[in-house]
Amino acid sequence: MSYNWIKPELFSINTLLLMDTWIIEYFFGLGKTSIGHYGNNEYKYHLGIILEYYPAIKWYFIQKCPKIENRIDELIKNVPENLSNDIIRKSELFFLDAQDSFVVYIYPKIMEELDYIKHWKTETLTSMVDFKNKIVLDIGSGTGRLAFSVANIAKEIYAIDPVERLREYLRQKRDNLGIKNMKISDGTIEEIPFLDNSFDIVMSGHVMGDDYDKEMDEMTRVIKNGGFILTCIGEDDCKRELNKDMVRLGFEHIYYKSILGGDIYNYYKKIQKTCT
Repeated sequence: MSYNWIKPELFSINTLLLMDTWIIEYFFGLGKTSIGHYGNNEYKYHLGIILEYYPAIKWYFIQKCPKIENRIDELIKNVPENLSNDIIRKSELFFLDAQDSFVVYIYPKIMEELDYIKHWKTETLTSMVDFKNKIVLDIGSGTGRLAFSVANIAKEIYAIDPVERLREYLRQKRDNLGIKNMKISDGTIEEIPFLDNSFDIVMSGHVMGDDYDKEMDEMTRVIKNGGFILTCIGEDDCKRELNKDMVRLGFEHIYYKSILGGDIYNYYKKIQKTCT
């Protein structure tokens, strides 16, 4: 789906040459949790045109992810020859719009200007739990909306994100701000690269939801007894209801009306582990 985060006409299709392997897998319906757009024939038609008329992108995709080569062959075998530049560009715009979330991951400064980040207030997070002298993990850190908000309060901040360009941006921003207590690494909510009982607080925003139980088990694994797991989303205009899965998992919630008109539910849970 498109989030309407970009104007695709402003972007080059060469953006695809900056994508990570796991994103390319997602383009081809090989993601861990979802087939994505790949089940849609219109999507596959436009992707086929891009791969046929941009051999560098085809080559790059295969080098990064050899297992998609057969799918690429299937996509391009019926692509017409001698298509006009206008038709090719329409395919580019369709694809860039369909994958707009991945496009903004490649351009973090553009991501910083999205409503849910730009209009968000630090106090929304810091009022949820006490971060003073805590060891904190930020999952799916993105541009660091949450991590940088508590870096001057927490004892240590660990930010993980699976997108290489975002990790590079986080490191540069951290160094420019002179922050010494933040470490940045690869990782996902399904596979958190830390030992059991490592953190006082585990936080995220717009990350949970593909497999609530698996995600909860993994976050609980790395949190200390008595620590907090919380989610804190940004400002938007989305109409929401209370998330039944979060309630089922024992989370409490804080609700407020966004300045953009959306219904914002942030969730938190204190984790009590059974001693054995």
